[in-house]
Amino acid sequence: MAERGNEKISEWLEIDLRRLSGQERTGLIFEIMDTLSAQELGIIRTEADRKRQGKLKDARLSLVAEMREKAQQLELTLEEVLEFEEENKKRPRRAASPKAKYRSPDGQEWSGRGRAAKWLLDLEAQGHLRDEFLIKDE
Repeated sequence: MAERGNEKISEWLEIDLRRLSGQERTGLIFEIMDTLSAQELGIIRTEADRKRQGKLKDARLSLVAEMREKAQQLELTLEEVLEFEEENKKRPRRAASPKAKYRSPDGQEWSGRGRAAKWLLDLEAQGHLRDEFLIKDE
């Protein structure tokens, strides 16, 4: 960062960046970006990405250390933690097949949902009524 002697720009401009909210800091950056050339913005983007990657790495390391500490407090190994997670994952339930509503003379069934079964359409074409094949409560 450009400095006057050993002083940071924010110091000689008398800006306490820690007292600004995240939104205010972002706004200040956007104002500055409006004054930069495409080349300068490229430099900023590269540096911002490098800093972002470093902060992500630090956050990941911190999370792993925290998880290790908690696992040790509970006397668990990583393998046990992962096994516990797998055992307790909610598995998606498959919807139950709808109950058959119609049955053909030869035992084929249709739920009454969606497109009518071919066997039922064939029987209706022969003059039968759909209600003839309704399954009575068994």
